[in-house]
Amino acid sequence: MTAAQSSTPVSRVDLHLHSRASTDTGNWVLRQAVLPESYTEPLEAYRVAKARGMDFVTLTDHNTLSGALEIAHLPDAFVSVEVTTRFTHDDTPLHVLVWGLDERQWDDIDHLRPNVSELVDYLQAADLAHALAHPLQRLGADLTADHIERCLLLFPIWEGINGSRTRAGNGMTQQIAQAALPDYLAKLADKHGMTPRGDGPPALTAGSDDHALLDAASAWTETPAADSVTGLLRHIKQGRTRPAGTDGSTTGLAHAMLSLAIKSHAENGAAIIPPAARGLVGRLIGFDIAGGPPSPGGSPSPAPDFGVDFAARAISDIRLLRTYRRIDRRPESADRSQALLRLATEWGHSQLASAAINRSGPSVPGGLNQRLTQLLGVGALAAPYFAAAAYHASEARFATALGQEFFGTPPAGGKRVRVGMFTDTFDEINGVAGTMRRLAQHAEHSKRISMTVITTGEGVASDHLVRLLPVGSLPLPAYLDPSWRLGVPSALELLRLIEERGLDVIHIATPGPVGLCALLVARTLGLPVVVSHHTELARYALELTGDRLAAEVATLGLRWLYGQARRVYVPSRHVGAGLADEGVDPSRMILFGRGVDVVRFDPTHRSTAMRRRIGGKASTVVLYVGRLSKEKGIFSLAQAMRTASATSPALRLAVVGDGPDRDAMAAALTGVSHTFLGTLTGQDLAAAYASADIFCLPSETETFGQVVLEAAASGLPAIVSDRGAAAEQVEDEVTGLVAPGTAAIAQAIERLAGDAVLRRRMGVAARLSARRRPSWETVFGQLEDSYLDVFEEPAQGQPVMRFSTRPASV
Repeated sequence: MTAAQSSTPVSRVDLHLHSRASTDTGNWVLRQAVLPESYTEPLEAYRVAKARGMDFVTLTDHNTLSGALEIAHLPDAFVSVEVTTRFTHDDTPLHVLVWGLDERQWDDIDHLRPNVSELVDYLQAADLAHALAHPLQRLGADLTADHIERCLLLFPIWEGINGSRTRAGNGMTQQIAQAALPDYLAKLADKHGMTPRGDGPPALTAGSDDHALLDAASAWTETPAADSVTGLLRHIKQGRTRPAGTDGSTTGLAHAMLSLAIKSHAENGAAIIPPAARGLVGRLIGFDIAGGPPSPGGSPSPAPDFGVDFAARAISDIRLLRTYRRIDRRPESADRSQALLRLATEWGHSQLASAAINRSGPSVPGGLNQRLTQLLGVGALAAPYFAAAAYHASEARFATALGQEFFGTPPAGGKRVRVGMFTDTFDEINGVAGTMRRLAQHAEHSKRISMTVITTGEGVASDHLVRLLPVGSLPLPAYLDPSWRLGVPSALELLRLIEERGLDVIHIATPGPVGLCALLVARTLGLPVVVSHHTELARYALELTGDRLAAEVATLGLRWLYGQARRVYVPSRHVGAGLADEGVDPSRMILFGRGVDVVRFDPTHRSTAMRRRIGGKASTVVLYVGRLSKEKGIFSLAQAMRTASATSPALRLAVVGDGPDRDAMAAALTGVSHTFLGTLTGQDLAAAYASADIFCLPSETETFGQVVLEAAASGLPAIVSDRGAAAEQVEDEVTGLVAPGTAAIAQAIERLAGDAVLRRRMGVAARLSARRRPSWETVFGQLEDSYLDVFEEPAQGQPVMRFSTRPASV
């Protein structure tokens, strides 16, 4: 049926729908979960299909007519079946939908179904409408080029949209079917020694393949308007069909699994749903869960009900109730059922996760450890989604690989690679967050990639910046600042985001909760992962705790994380060498440096007012910009200033930044002329750089030293430690001084403080050096090149298929 015909009156029918009569399990996911095919009552399936706009109703249970026979007497209903058959030469299974048959014909089909060729011969001789179900689904055995070619010859009708299959699978099914022109079928017939059953591209049908009554009629077949079942079947046999509706989704498959699991436990008497929640859960999945909540006059339960607290929370959650009521007002549809169940499961998952992380939440039965029970609940609710996502991702990769073998690899460069950048820090004042903010701005204008930066917290968002509300937060281990906490995202929300955005590459910028959750989802979906190394966590752990075991644990954790990555982006050669010494494969390391804005940071921003603010009457101002924490070397700086001030009393230290050791640093600077300016940004920060005389960064844990570049662009000579990557940003004796230790830092401060000519010469050289550095656009362009390389690398374990005869039209 053409697009133009779709505007004329049509008849609709879901040609692939299951009931509880399906006991011959053919679904791999359900098989692994040891779940039945369906709990749907045939009469209820009929009611729901009709309510959702189907003009005709049929059931296609696996290898049985019993479900369809229960509704055969109802208006507009007819008997159908999903038949398991096989290629005899290698025993590969197929599923065939047969519509409008009777019990005698089923007996014949059941006898012939072990041989697909004999089955198809019979179906054609008996003039029974039939189609190849979900043509690209692997049903246990490998599906190869040979099988697909033979199916094109055997079946003049294919299921083009299966409501439980991925968009990639359905799309590739349609693409292959439409390429089967007569000349191509003739070539296949000669190759395989078979007679084509059709004379051109297979007609396409659609069905929901629903097992839980949640997605019934989500996909359907349209034919010209039919006034009877006989007329409908005539249209189908003559290929006057059009597939319509939606493809399968992770949500749909996960909810089917979750629904079947609950129904199975409820039918067997297992009380996995707390009594107070059974009424709502039963309504959401369309099933009467035995042992529902007690009547208002009933005696109270002797044990605390885990569901009571959650029910109370739900009732008091105004946002949840409003959303539920808005969805509940929608007309009867698969979308409405899925949306309600998704809302409930995501809310419950977030509540349990929040309770576990924040060590709070409802009481639990049986005296079990409260936090452990909450974590088990988090896992139980997330498991179906991740299992469904893994299965769909595998099927989508298979369909894509199959298409590449069938049609050839598409030309490179025709796709914008979709990258997700996951970071635990974005709004904070630090080098990592600053780079993330710049990258988010760059992504808005990129023509080669489409990037989404994902973080947690509140604030301004955009198409390229997503902020997830955290389900909880964790303190930064060993860090004394209680205000700096790491937000923990909902794993389900992150999974949905990555799937909906269709991300191709996952970039983990920080190894915190956001990054680790992203890694979990990436591994589930089989997506390539790249990782940035921004912070010397092991060195920080040692500096903050003094515990070498903590440092070793941090090292092992990072080594494991980097082992999961296709690329490890290092900001400096110093960092790359250190990671190589720790066992990270150097061949996977890519230098991802930093740029500097030489317009924003410029000596012309020098300000008399800022000079008075940072230096008072001092003749020489030493500037420090950074976090006030011991691992940044601030106490070495305090000692160096104390030593230098003894011989250069006109010195003054200006400190820009804040952190947990501010008060301790102030105490260490007692007797030394100094000013704490707090956090500065924008024009104030640029003016502070330009109004100082010397910049000093004594940190030995820097992975790059962005502030050194900003100081250089502002015309300041820099004094840095010889340990750490900041030394790479200074040309010793040209743009500044590289000092080995606290005493040497003090001597360097004294030297530059006493020689204004040397300061000016080094400042000019530093400014010229900064102007020669790659711009941020160049740096990000190199990063884009790497993303494209990663995307084009073949995935490990990709199925290999060989099509010796490609469609002539392609």
